[in-house]
Amino acid sequence: MALPTQVLRAARQGFGLPRGTVRVLSTRFGKVCLAHRTGDGRLTQLRLVRAHSDTRERLDSETRWLRHLAHGHALRVPVPRAWHDGTFVSPPLVERDGTHWYALACSWVSGAHLDRGLRRTHFAAAGALLARMHRANGDAPAGIAEARPTWWIPRLFTLATTLRDLVGGVGAPPQGVGPSVTDGLRDAAPLLQRAHDALPHDAAHVGLVHTDAHWQNLRFARSGIGLVDFEDFANGRFMLDVAALWGRVEARRDADALLDALLTGYDHVRPLPASHQRDLRVMLAFRRFDYAGWVLSWPRIDLHAWGPAFLAGTSDYITRLLAD
Repeated sequence: MALPTQVLRAARQGFGLPRGTVRVLSTRFGKVCLAHRTGDGRLTQLRLVRAHSDTRERLDSETRWLRHLAHGHALRVPVPRAWHDGTFVSPPLVERDGTHWYALACSWVSGAHLDRGLRRTHFAAAGALLARMHRANGDAPAGIAEARPTWWIPRLFTLATTLRDLVGGVGAPPQGVGPSVTDGLRDAAPLLQRAHDALPHDAAHVGLVHTDAHWQNLRFARSGIGLVDFEDFANGRFMLDVAALWGRVEARRDADALLDALLTGYDHVRPLPASHQRDLRVMLAFRRFDYAGWVLSWPRIDLHAWGPAFLAGTSDYITRLLAD
């Protein structure tokens, strides 16, 4: 995707950003994420998003949620910067080619994201952070939840269309996806739905969640732990955020100890409901199903070496987690 330079210039002026350098962080899914750095080293995250019918509503709900988390609950999250008229989302900005964009600017959440360096203390802190974020649902400003989708299979299928078609028996599976993988994923969808329907669906279990709170979106610093990348936050199950974090380290030898630390840190802030273990298993299974949809969206299944084996093992993984 080409950088919309005219829109970028207008965004920098509208948000009152001083002269500085701009580094592109990512360009995908109709948006451009950038890091703006001033001469004295101050960083701001800029996001430019192609305008669609619901873009403004989605961005507005995101800025309201972030301000609620930051100012109402003292979480280290990106804090939206105001446009010159006091709003937090730009008006439509027009690029030279006639395309319309919206812009968002947020504070930079400093800190390192850790991989192999993650320890039990990090997971305990992450559990407490997730619990504080979930607890913020209790006094969330009106209208935010209504503006966000529900992160479950219907929403997944609108995004992961290859997975949807494969499960629905529409068309041929992608090259390299054999009958056993296809049959396994087709069986997984109703199995997941039945397991999901059997879970409690009250305010102790369901609310606004991050949906992608894995270790790469955590920021560890002396000032505390932070969380970034809220653009896909949605209505969903609280254990989905726990599954997103722990599922990425599930294969480690110390995975059980990390999970214990994560749940203990969570429980100290927001007591876990009695059914949380079953809830977590269902969300781990759904997370795997979600990732299978991502792999199926690749130009080819072996784009990354682990893709074919991941797909081949997905059905057994889901069946094992959901077995009574």
